[in-house]
Parts: sequence; structure tokens; C-alpha cells
Amino acid sequence: MDIPSEFNAKKIEEEIRNNLSHIDLQKLIFESPNKTKKIAFIEGPPTMNGVPHAGHLRGRVIKDLWYRYTTLRGSKVIFNAGWDTQGLPVELQAEKELGIEGSKSEVIESAGVEKIVLECKKIVHRFHEKWVEADKMLGMSFDQEKAYWTYKDEYIEREWQYLKKAHENGILSEGFRVVAYCPSCQTSLSHSEVNQGYETVQDPSLYYKVKLQDEDLFLIVWTTMPFTLVTDAMVGVNPDENYVYTAVGDETWLVGEKRLQEFMKEVKIEDYKISKTVKGSEIEGKRYVHPLLDQIPELKELALKNPKFHTTVAENFVDIQTGSGLVHLSPVNGEEDFEIAKKRSMPYNNPINDEAKFTDKAGAYAGLFVRDSDERIVESLRDRGALVKIGKIKHQYPLCWRSHHKLLWLARRGFFYFLDRLGEKAVEA
Repeated sequence: MDIPSEFNAKKIEEEIRNNLSHIDLQKLIFESPNKTKKIAFIEGPPTMNGVPHAGHLRGRVIKDLWYRYTTLRGSKVIFNAGWDTQGLPVELQAEKELGIEGSKSEVIESAGVEKIVLECKKIVHRFHEKWVEADKMLGMSFDQEKAYWTYKDEYIEREWQYLKKAHENGILSEGFRVVAYCPSCQTSLSHSEVNQGYETVQDPSLYYKVKLQDEDLFLIVWTTMPFTLVTDAMVGVNPDENYVYTAVGDETWLVGEKRLQEFMKEVKIEDYKISKTVKGSEIEGKRYVHPLLDQIPELKELALKNPKFHTTVAENFVDIQTGSGLVHLSPVNGEEDFEIAKKRSMPYNNPINDEAKFTDKAGAYAGLFVRDSDERIVESLRDRGALVKIGKIKHQYPLCWRSHHKLLWLARRGFFYFLDRLGEKAVEA
């Protein structure tokens, strides 16, 4: 290699790159008799749905520095490239380039699976060229000849072997649980994915009342998701906090003591009087009458058959500082709600399909996208004299990082990795 007499960084870079392009450096390193310790680096593959940006390149340079350092320390490093070529990011890019909109089922019906798959392959190969070009510009040490592609049969077959092994060892199991769910992508999200997308959004702030079955008392309940009244199963109170029996007109309302004044200001009630104070633990197990049972036969049937259904539960997670101090709980729309119902062997109504629309089990609300039912539910409460106040609240709420759609919490049957069953094996490895 000729070194120019004058310093010219771009010229030197070009000379070095051209020189290295004629040398199989990795082969020379691997055949070196001085390097006996073999280490495999598993590349976390970039997704082939776009060109690399500065954040991608920073990560790749750090990986390459580790490779060079470890190699200079005397190790043979298996440093194969990898490309993530299937999954939602690529599918969404294909839908965008095909000009298709709608739910997953609508997209498939409109374009057909083969057309979408073909478009996905075109996309990943187009962007793969851009990524390899960037790697060459950076002087990356990845072995591109032995790169893995996640859509190739050999990769998929190997993944099935891993899944089989995980299932045999009890790490992978089928389960039914509440997950964060994107209605647009029609897929669940991990906790880390949920944490990527919190934004300030405006949601309903609904106060409604339910009457106890055996007592002349109304529970004042709060929720920001009116649609979940279709799957209502419990009302939660905090066992260690005080709740007050409060006379309002000719009715007696139960409200959290710490929230009473702010709540009354919010609902614009000035004339009220406290008649009794009880601990939340004393309210445990009280049955109440759901105000919309005439509209949701499935919910009514569950309530008639199961004495634990539509009861108050005292749980420490209930926040006494918000709303009325009493919260509505739906086992199929909340992780904690689900665990509480499971602990109490309580049944649940799950009338929501993969498109996040109500099924026939939702009675009068069948066919509606769940969020679109909010207004109708509020009006139904108003018609039955159960509405206390409907307003708006601004709060932090997670959105899907892919589609920017508001997430829902839905109970879904699926396969889950139970990493806690690994114990210390991962750390020891």
C-alpha cells in the first residue's frame, strides 16, 4: 500500500479500505496458531425496514471495537453478521409501500399473503444493500458470508428446535394472561416495548355509582376506560384506608375519606354530610348490582351463577389519592385485576376479539371497537341514573412504538417464556 506524502484523511481511508478488500483478514486470524480460545459473538440483528442512522452506526462501531480488542487479546471470535428480516416492522413498511391501510385481517384480505410476503422480501433485500454499504464504509469486521437471515428456512428450523427445548424444560408454556396489546398491529408488546412510548393523552374521567345488593348504599366508582364496564367484575378499595358514608340528597354514597372534598368539588356538590367512617377492609365482599346487566346478558348470567362476581375487594394497590378512592376492576383488562380474580377463583367475561372489537358476548355493544363504545356506555349509565360525572383527564399513557396507536390491556391465550424458571442459570452461564 502506498502512503501519500501529504496527509489526506479521505485518501488514506480509501487506500486502507482498498487494501483490506483484497485480504481475507478473518481467515488469517482464525488460522493463526497463537489464537486458541474461541468465542462466539451473537449479533443482535438490525431490522431491514429502513436505512441505518447514527444510533445504529454507533452501536455497530462499539461492537466492532469489542471484536478487535478481544481478537488482539488472543481470542478467535466468531463474528457473523445477522439481519432481522421478518416481523411487524417489515410488514408495516410493506403495507406502507403497497398503500394498504386497515386492520391485519383487512390488509390480508385486500392484498393477499403472497403479495405481502413478496413485498417484504423486496424491502429487506433493498435495505440490506444499504446496510452492507454502510458496514464497508465503517470498516466493520462482520463476516458477511456467514450472515444469518431470520426469514431463511435454516434459521426458522433452528428456532423451532430452541422452542421445543424450552417447552421440554418448562420454560415455554401456554398460558392465559393480560398483555399490553396494540389493536392496529394486533400483537402484544413486552414491558420494555410498552415503556418506549408513553405520551400525554386525553381520556374520559368517569364517575358512576353502583348500589349494594343488601344495603341502601351506593359505591362511587372511578375509571378512565368506560368500555371496561362491559367486563366489570369487582370494585376495589384499599383495606387500610378510611371510607366515608356520605349523605347526598336522599342517597348515601361511599367515597374515600382522603378524596372526599376534592371529589365533591369536581362533581360540584356542596350539600353533603358524613354519617359514618369505615376501613376499606370492612367493605370486603359486599355484592353490588351492575347498572348495565340488562344490556349484557353474558355478564348478567355470570353474576347470577357466581356469588363472588360483582363484589368489593380490599387490595393494597388501590390508589386512594385519585378518583373517588374506589376503582372498577376488570380481570380481562388489567394485569392486577386478573391476578386478583385468579387469587379469588373468580370467573370473567372476555368478549373482545383480536381486532379489539366486542363479540356477541358483549350484548348491546357487539361489533364496536372497544374504545368507540365509551360514549354509548356513558349514555347508558345516564339513562339508568347511574352516571355521576363524565369529564376529561390528561395523563401519561403508553402508545405503540410501531403504529402510534393507544395500547389496550387484553387477556389473551398464548405461549409465554417464564424466565424466572431459569433461576441462576443465565447468570452462571
